Amino acid sequence: MGIHSASDPRPRTTLCGDYFYNYFSRGLDILFDGQTHKIKKFVLHTNYPGHADFNSYMKCNFIIYCCNFGGSFHNDVNGSKNAITPSTKWEQVKEILGDCGRAAIQTHGSTSNPFGSTFVYGYPNVAFEVMKNGYIATVTLFQS
Repeated sequence: MGIHSASDPRPRTTLCGDYFYNYFSRGLDILFDGQTHKIKKFVLHTNYPGHADFNSYMKCNFIIYCCNFGGSFHNDVNGSKNAITPSTKWEQVKEILGDCGRAAIQTHGSTSNPFGSTFVYGYPNVAFEVMKNGYIATVTLFQS
């Protein structure tokens, strides 16, 4: 084959691109940098009905504790007032983190998707994919 021959014009220094590890039974995807092999992103799935990935992933039972800009954690006796979990609705997230502005619309690659589009809202180091019913479909954690 021409692509494996010694006369292949592509340089041998070509490095692989970024790659995902998908943990369907944990509701988690991890994106690795193709050159350094360090983690770039975590994608946490909530597995709510009505999302294009429903039943592809188990629910990831995450808890994101929110802190103020001074670096101290907000924590009440119940531990849930300022925490974001898979059952937290979008309006509650906005109460905890504040308004983030307009959303980007995600169509999941097809305008004929029976579940419709979702909305992606971004904050520093986190993005929330929200369904039309206000439930969070995915949370993406990354370092800016």
